[in-house]
Amino acid sequence: MSNNPLKGHFRAPKMFTRLPSSGAFYNEGVLELNDTGEVEIYAMTSRDEVMMRNPDALLNGESVAQIITSCVPQVKKPRELLGADVDALMVAIQGATYGDEVTVQTPCPECGNTVVGAGSVQGSLSTMKDVPTDVKVELEKLTIELRPVTYETTIAAGVSNFQNARSMASIALIEDDMEKLQAFNDSYMKMAELNFLVILDSIYSISGTDENSDEFIVTDRDNIREYMENCNSDVGKRVTEQVNLLGEAGIDKTVTIQCQEENCGHVFETNLEFDPVNFSTAS
Repeated sequence: MSNNPLKGHFRAPKMFTRLPSSGAFYNEGVLELNDTGEVEIYAMTSRDEVMMRNPDALLNGESVAQIITSCVPQVKKPRELLGADVDALMVAIQGATYGDEVTVQTPCPECGNTVVGAGSVQGSLSTMKDVPTDVKVELEKLTIELRPVTYETTIAAGVSNFQNARSMASIALIEDDMEKLQAFNDSYMKMAELNFLVILDSIYSISGTDENSDEFIVTDRDNIREYMENCNSDVGKRVTEQVNLLGEAGIDKTVTIQCQEENCGHVFETNLEFDPVNFSTAS
C-alpha cells in the first residue's frame, strides 16, 4: 500500500461505460465488470499522451493496449478484447480526457468547402448496439458459433492494409510487366490470407456429433482452421455473411453536419474521428 502523501490527488474515474459485448466471449482474467456491468474510465496521463504520439506503437497496437491498461484498470488483458469493445473504450477515454465534444472537419461532398462541425462522445456511446451472443451458422451436421473479431486481428488487418498500400505504391513504379504482375499477385494473396484469418477469428466454436453419434464441441484454433481449409466454399460464404452482420455491433460514429457555404447548405453524414492518431491533437 502506497504511503505517498500525494495519493489523494491521483486521478479519479471521470465516467463509466458498458461494453457492446457485456463481457461475453471472454476467458476469466481478461476484464472485470462492476455490479452494474460497467467499467470505470480515467483520463489519460501525460505519459499516455506521449505514448499516443509513437507511430510504431500506434501501428502495432501497443499504444492503444497501454492506454486502455492505464485508463481502464478493470481491463487486465487489453489485446484479448473484441474490436467493438476497444472502439467503445477509446471513445470513452477521449471523452474522459478532453470532454464530450469532438470537432469534425471534413470537405463538403457537394462543393468541396471545408466544413467544421461537432459530435458528442456521450451521444456516440448512447447508440451502442450490443454484440449478439447467439449468432450461428447451422449446417446439416454442424453448428458454427460466431463472435466479433478480436482487437488483435483488427491490428493485424490495419498493419496489413498499411503494408499493402505501400506495396501498391511501389508496384506502380515497376517497369517490367511480368515483375509487376508477380508483385501484384503476391499482394493479392496476402490480402486473401488476411480475410481468411478474420473469418477464422470470428469462429468461437464448432459443435456437432461424430460417427458414433457422440456430441462434441471444438474450440481449438488449429482444428477450426483445418476444417475451414477443407470445407465446401458455401460454408465460408455463409460464415462471412454472418460475420458482416456481427460487424454492425458497437458504437455509431456518424454525425450529420451542414455545409455553411453561402450557396451550398448541403446536409451530409460523416464519421467522428475517434482514431487514436488524432488523440494528441484533440485538446
